[in-house]
Amino acid sequence: MVMTEEEGLFDSIRCFSGQISERSRFEADVWGTFGSRCAMLVLDSSGFTQSTQESGILNYLTCIVRLRDMMKTILTRFGCISWRAATDNVFAEFKTADGALAAALEIQRSVSAANIQIQNSEKFGVCIGIGFGDVLRSLSEGVFGNEMNLASKLGEDLAGNGEILLTESAYQEISDENRRDIISRKTNISGIELSYYIILGEGT
Repeated sequence: MVMTEEEGLFDSIRCFSGQISERSRFEADVWGTFGSRCAMLVLDSSGFTQSTQESGILNYLTCIVRLRDMMKTILTRFGCISWRAATDNVFAEFKTADGALAAALEIQRSVSAANIQIQNSEKFGVCIGIGFGDVLRSLSEGVFGNEMNLASKLGEDLAGNGEILLTESAYQEISDENRRDIISRKTNISGIELSYYIILGEGT
C-alpha cells in the first residue's frame, strides 16, 4: 500500500485491511507520510454557556467573529503553519514552541485590549493550551497525537480566562528567556498525572 498526503490520513487508515503482523509496518508508513513535529496551540473562549443563556447566541457569535478576525493577523505574524476554527475554539500549529508562545501572549494582549463585552458585567476572554511533539496531520481535520490531546486538555479544561498553560514537552522546548515568568503545577485528569506550566502575566 503506497500512501500519499493527497489521499488523506483517514482514507489511508480506512483502506488498511492487513493482519496484525503487518500493523507495525503500516504504522511506520502512516508516520512517514503524515507525521510531523510541531507546536500546537489550542484556544477556547470563556463564558460561552452562561453568555448564550443570558444574552442569546447571536451576541456571543459576534464575539467569536471578532476573535477570528484578530487571530488571522496574529497567527500569520508569528509563523503559524496552519490553523482552523471550530465553534468557539481555535487550533493552530507552529514550527517552534517559542513561536506558539509568542502568538499566545499576543492573542491574550489583543483580546484584553479589545475589551469585548459579552455581558454587562463580564468581558470576553480566552484560555490557551500549548503542546509540542510528534503528530499525524490530516489536511482536512487538523493534527492528532498525545501532545495535541494534552494541549486540548490544558486549553479547554484547565486554563482559566486569560491563562496560557504549557505541557512539559512544550516547556522543555521554549528558550530560557521565555521561562522567566513560569510556574509549574501538577494535576490528575482522566486518570493521568499531568505536569504543566502557567505563564505568569495578565490574567493569572
